[in-house]
Amino acid sequence: MSCTVDQLMDKCKQALKEDWQYVYGAKGTILSRAQIDALRNLYGSNCVWWSDSNKAGHKCCDCSGLITTATGVMRGSAQYKSTALECYPISQRKANMRGWAVWMEGHIGVYDGNGGYYAMDGSARNMVHYPLSKNKFTHIIKLCDVDYGNGVSTNKVPSAIASGGSYNAIVNFMYSVRIEDGRILPEVTNLNDYAGIRGKRITDIAIRCDKGSLWYQVHILGGDWLPKVSGCDWMEPENGFAGDNKVIDAVRVYYNTPHDIVSSQGYQQAQYRTSQINLGYGKWQYDDETQNGQNGFTGSFGTAIDRFQLF
Repeated sequence: MSCTVDQLMDKCKQALKEDWQYVYGAKGTILSRAQIDALRNLYGSNCVWWSDSNKAGHKCCDCSGLITTATGVMRGSAQYKSTALECYPISQRKANMRGWAVWMEGHIGVYDGNGGYYAMDGSARNMVHYPLSKNKFTHIIKLCDVDYGNGVSTNKVPSAIASGGSYNAIVNFMYSVRIEDGRILPEVTNLNDYAGIRGKRITDIAIRCDKGSLWYQVHILGGDWLPKVSGCDWMEPENGFAGDNKVIDAVRVYYNTPHDIVSSQGYQQAQYRTSQINLGYGKWQYDDETQNGQNGFTGSFGTAIDRFQLF
């Protein structure tokens, strides 16, 4: 699917006129309070504010969802940039770039061709039509899903991004842990909770997903990495979980994206983190990447972990 420039601009004007409300993860539908609460459970209150619950009964959308409602192609802001046909610093914008997207890390809007932008501009602002000076966009990009007069290129494959980046997550990860007293804790899905108990050291982890496949492994405290596993069955010690009933200090996860998701949504990545015992969470890790300050795993050799999250 796709749209023309005029259709995209009309959608922006419609959202402004109807006073659409910003809720992270929403894609232009009327949400109930229960749906907003579910999004908060998935993404956390730093993304879905507690005050967003007051937006129940209104049409809600996030920044990438505004474009999606016009094109019919679901992409996150990072995917819009990775599939862009052209990309320039925001200072190089021109009037004939009407309908291109204005972009910054974590946010996207639509350029009006006259020094302004339309955007679902966050929970405090909601839908706006503002001068560019009101935000800090860094790039202007030509969207592959919009027909600027020469057709579209919706088959361009985006680069890998973390899974679960939209309402109704593309991939659901289910995971559980065993702690040092031998208890296997209830299974968690994505970010609706965390696996573990604060202050209780984790010894084993079991992970599965509803689309595609994955492998994962754990590092033993004071020891080495155990072999990779790909199953999820606490009754199967060879390939059903990662661990050897010994305290662990690091975890590595890698997600294999099936072809149908690659063609429609792009490559996905497991995004995960751990908490060192009785401390806060460490930074998010993407698959086994070692770029941009990542270690290829989550955790720290020599310090036990007590909580684990994955989406």
